[in-house]
Amino acid sequence: MNRVFIRHNTDKVLIGIVVVIFFVTIGYQPEYRLNSKMPSEFFREDSHSQNSFADRKIAWAYWETAEMDIQWKWGYAHPLPADPPPEFRVDAAALGPAASNPALRLMYWRRLQQVWPLPDTWKKEYGWRLDWLSHPLTSVAEWIKNTADGIFSY
Repeated sequence: MNRVFIRHNTDKVLIGIVVVIFFVTIGYQPEYRLNSKMPSEFFREDSHSQNSFADRKIAWAYWETAEMDIQWKWGYAHPLPADPPPEFRVDAAALGPAASNPALRLMYWRRLQQVWPLPDTWKKEYGWRLDWLSHPLTSVAEWIKNTADGIFSY
């Protein structure tokens, strides 16, 4: 009657299934990305502007900067800093002298701060994430916290 765990073939199969389920639930996670479509709140067309096309190009350039640089540094559900970081800038040579205006840069930073927490600003995509392997204990604790928050938030 002396049974040792993992001595039977069924025990090995069950442990294997548990390990696979664990890795699938930890590794297949949602990632939030900024929508490639610029929100209407980010660019408000000025009816008094003489150069609406150039204004829209500048707004798109700032939105693309947010997509390429800002979202990777702060990410979904993380507040943006009060002042724009150095990487939040556009190429004034390509867009014209108006694009280098510090007041315009600050205006678009404030607008980005306004749209950042809105759900429509982000898209949720599921995929395999292996970054948790570098810090497995932290990642498992974060997964448990997020799962518990999802269960008890109702």
